[in-house]
Amino acid sequence: MSRAPEIYQTDLYSMFKEIGETAYRDIIAFYENHEVSFLQLDHFELLEVQISYATALFEVGRYHEFLALNDELLESVIFHNIKAFKGEDIFEKLIFKKAAAHYQLSELDVCERVLWELIRMNPNNTVASYLLKRCRIRKQPRFLLISKTISIAFFLISAGIIAIELLIIRPFFEDYGSTVEIVRTAVFIGGIVVLVSADGWHRVKTFHYVNRTIEEFKRKGVTSDSEKTFT
Repeated sequence: MSRAPEIYQTDLYSMFKEIGETAYRDIIAFYENHEVSFLQLDHFELLEVQISYATALFEVGRYHEFLALNDELLESVIFHNIKAFKGEDIFEKLIFKKAAAHYQLSELDVCERVLWELIRMNPNNTVASYLLKRCRIRKQPRFLLISKTISIAFFLISAGIIAIELLIIRPFFEDYGSTVEIVRTAVFIGGIVVLVSADGWHRVKTFHYVNRTIEEFKRKGVTSDSEKTFT
C-alpha cells in the first residue's frame, strides 16, 4: 500500500505525456484537473509538466496566468541551475516567452526591457532581436504621431476639395475642374508621402539602432552562464 501514491503519480505522468504537444486545451484541462497530484512528482518531471502547461496557456492567450507561472519556472530553473531542457536553453526560452506575452498584452515597455536583458546575455538570439524591432516599431515616437496627424489633415483637405469640386466647381466653374483635380490629387499624394516616409524612417531608425546595439554587445562578449541573472 505504501507504493500506491508512487504508482499513481507515475501513471498520471505517463497519461500526461500521451497528450499531443499541440493539444493545448487538453493539456490545460488535464493539468488543472490534477494540479495537486502533479505537485507530488519529482522536480524534473514536474518541471516538464509545468513547462508544457505554461506553453499551452501562452498558446491559448491566457497571458496573465502564463506570466505568473513562467516567473515561478524561471526561479526554479535558476535555483536548480538547469541550463538545458530538451536540447534548448530553457532559461532563454522562458525569458523570450515572458517578453512575447507582454508584447501580446501591449505592455511594450516591459517587453522591450526583458528583450534587452535577453539579448545582453545572447546577442546572437535572432528571434529576440526580431521581436525587439517589432516592439520598438509598435512604440510610435512623437515625430511619427505628428506625421500621422499631418497626413490625416492632408486627407481631410483632399476630401474637402472633392466636396467643393462636386458641389461648386463642376456645376458652375467647369473650366477650373482640371486645376482643382490636380490640386486635390497632389494634396492626397502629399498625405500618403508624409505617412509612408515617416513610417519608413521610423523603421530604418529602429533597425539601425537595434542592430548597432547588438553589435556592441557582441564586441563586448556574451555574458557567461555564471553571470546570468534576471529581474
